Amino acid sequence: MSAEGVERLREAYDAFKRQDIPAVMAAFDEQIEWNSPANLPMGGIYRGHEGVGEFFGQLPQHWQELSVEPEEFIDAGEVIVVPIHLRGKGAGGSVDTWSLHLWRMRGDRAVSFREYADTASVLQALGQPVSASA
Repeated sequence: MSAEGVERLREAYDAFKRQDIPAVMAAFDEQIEWNSPANLPMGGIYRGHEGVGEFFGQLPQHWQELSVEPEEFIDAGEVIVVPIHLRGKGAGGSVDTWSLHLWRMRGDRAVSFREYADTASVLQALGQPVSASA
């Protein structure tokens, strides 16, 4: 089953690149839990398609350009780890960094997502203050 999950996530990242959010959401369970670093302006925990849609809806408010490129898909059964090359341009400048996406799958649908990011670099690019804990 995990090969199906990897393929579904590949399709979701490709859809994100095309800005086809409904196609991205098709990879997610209706009850998905989405966890983005809390110290980012759009960070926090979002639940279900409605919550994740809210997260995606905030991205254009913060990013003029955003590229999320998966480097590989590490298949560990019901968990899939995806190292990400993140490039973007916000109110404070540009960012070119790495992050890690951790997906928990049930069949070929994502039931949870957790992002581990270089929040200091992202905050700088967004023109946000950077605290010592970022």
